[in-house]
Amino acid sequence: MLAGLLTAANPASAATIRLPKSAMNACVVQNGIYCIESVTLTTGSGQKIPLTYVPSGAEVPAKKTPSDFFAPVAQIKGGKVVDNNWWMSQYQRDVLASGKFVMQDLSSLYGTANHPEQGAKYDPAKKTYDINKPLDFYGYQMDCFNPTTKTNTKSTFGECFKGSVAFLQDNEVKFFFFYPTAAEAAKQIANFTGVTFIDLAELSATQQRPVWGTTYDAATKTFKATEGIIIPIWVTQNALVNGWAVAGTPAAVPADPAAASTTVAPTTESATAEATELAATAPLAPAPGVAVGTPAEAGRALAGRWTHPDWQGLNLGSLGYDGLYVEAKTPNEFVSSMLFVDVLPTLTGADKKTNLAGQVGNKAYATSLDSDIVITVKVRVGEMQTGVTVAVGTDIVVTQQPGGEYNAISITGTPVTVPLAKSVKDCEGEAGISKANVRQFQMIAMASNDDTSGFGVEGTSGGMYVGSNGVCGLSTPVWSEEEKAFTWRAAAPHFAPDGVTVNKGFYKAVIPVADAALLWGMTNPNDAASALEISLTTEAGGTAAFLKNISVKNGKIIIDVSGFEYSRPKLKIGIKKGYKPAAKILNKTTITCVKGKAVKKITAVKPACPAGYKKK
Repeated sequence: MLAGLLTAANPASAATIRLPKSAMNACVVQNGIYCIESVTLTTGSGQKIPLTYVPSGAEVPAKKTPSDFFAPVAQIKGGKVVDNNWWMSQYQRDVLASGKFVMQDLSSLYGTANHPEQGAKYDPAKKTYDINKPLDFYGYQMDCFNPTTKTNTKSTFGECFKGSVAFLQDNEVKFFFFYPTAAEAAKQIANFTGVTFIDLAELSATQQRPVWGTTYDAATKTFKATEGIIIPIWVTQNALVNGWAVAGTPAAVPADPAAASTTVAPTTESATAEATELAATAPLAPAPGVAVGTPAEAGRALAGRWTHPDWQGLNLGSLGYDGLYVEAKTPNEFVSSMLFVDVLPTLTGADKKTNLAGQVGNKAYATSLDSDIVITVKVRVGEMQTGVTVAVGTDIVVTQQPGGEYNAISITGTPVTVPLAKSVKDCEGEAGISKANVRQFQMIAMASNDDTSGFGVEGTSGGMYVGSNGVCGLSTPVWSEEEKAFTWRAAAPHFAPDGVTVNKGFYKAVIPVADAALLWGMTNPNDAASALEISLTTEAGGTAAFLKNISVKNGKIIIDVSGFEYSRPKLKIGIKKGYKPAAKILNKTTITCVKGKAVKKITAVKPACPAGYKKK
């Protein structure tokens, strides 16, 4: 359990935050401004898996029939294959493989009120469509992929694309392809002219595709040479999210051809545009189901779990648990403006009741979470705005999403092994033995906009992050004005449960660079790597071997320390002797701010009163 949160100062004030002291429900169970919206897993191969909430005692929803069947088409020109890996939806392949489609260049209508909508009927005599796109369509915000820089930027649909090509069959607009420029759209029409499209769904089921340049026999519908299939990464990554079956994978279940003709087209109209947007990351196709490897024992009862209908088939059950329970609430009944999030493994019996997945013979302690999964939890937090964050996990990222009725935060990261102690005494000296070493994922976030409490060094931004696996006594960095240095502690038992293996630890602190100027006079944050110095001292007074790194990225000083031995190391970071800052250390001044009967003293380089307060 996270503990030992230290240091206090007055944050910018906006409200009195009162987070729930009992565990929040999933939003699908009890909708409100405090609830858990979603839980998503990302596997070691990069595959995103959205989980479904199942209350204790309820049946897991049946595995859904895929809403679409993704497979490639081959392009044949002059009797030879000129493209063998163009993946698209069932309804798009049906149109292209029919050979009865007509292409129309609609670039001149793009951005106007006369551009047709998907499904629109075309009147050849009037050269008009019966349904057109609303103008606000072009203002839709999206991630626009730049093929030159291979990066995504936020843009509108109208800014991202300038060219449009419609594919019509029987004078009905079946789908569009959008292109960055009108010239590119015209070029693609020329490229497609004279091309025969062959649906490769059946060939893909054998995990084969035609070799580029090989010949195609239209009479026998066969290719002279084939090779192993290659599935685009963006297809398998998004298959679970969008409900696709993917040709050539064990989970693929091709749609009934008769039903395919009546399948409602997805809202994304251009497979080309979609592929461009989604091709940034790279998962592999899901592997077949595996047997559970590590046994677990049922522990305390839980309210429910976040799981997936194909949990075992997706290889999520190899460590013995069948879902995740997310406990989100305040750390205890005495505080109201801190959010504690704990992700626990679950075990469900034949009675469908959900329990903690405990260690065999030690069921009070959870079995370890998978070290290769990335967990993302989205929680509604009312008016709360996050400030200092303390986490048990690696590569934790906390993002805030303001909303009209409430704020929400997303916590993303990977579980880390934590030595758990029976008592505080086991975290002192060099003889303590941990009761259990468990891979956990936890976080505490402090509100930055609460009237009644605050965390951090007065005058600083409050946007600090701390991560460690030494939870016996984990603290935020404590500032010494006299030494111009931060000190902090992280504690855990010295030995693992076997009494022989020494527990190793890590500590990560992220400090906004804006605070470096106030604390150290470091106006150039790039000086951090050379100007700051880390020292680590063991409880016995000796220096432990450890790895350390200081870097500056995205406006933050990132301090990584790892490989040290527990039990209670003391870490310190300060300015190296002889360092001369680019400018003199900035002098801080103090002002008095009032709001009714409330009085606050604000100390900073350029102090300003919080919202709602006036300078006295």
